[in-house]
Amino acid sequence: MNIFLFQAINYTLSFFMWMIIGRVIVTLLTGGGQNFITGLFQKITDPVYRVVRMIVPFADVPQDKQGTMWWKIGGCMPFFSIFFIIVIRIALIIAFTPPPMK
Repeated sequence: MNIFLFQAINYTLSFFMWMIIGRVIVTLLTGGGQNFITGLFQKITDPVYRVVRMIVPFADVPQDKQGTMWWKIGGCMPFFSIFFIIVIRIALIIAFTPPPMK
């Protein structure tokens, strides 16, 4: 695999990880209110959340928690998303590390 392609994938995964962290922080700071910044974070991170929702369907917030801050940040979804991104990044690093020189 070309090193530039590997780096592009790695940086893209890193970007999504930091966007998820930013979404949680902005949601906590604004109290879950809708504005341009939260909408931007939602548009960027929702595709990642959709994929994780297919893998881990039980990570959604239960009906009795809707309307709370836990519901506004997405429940366990940010944590599972970051976990899967880290696992993918580690797997890429392990899979495409060049062999040691002799």
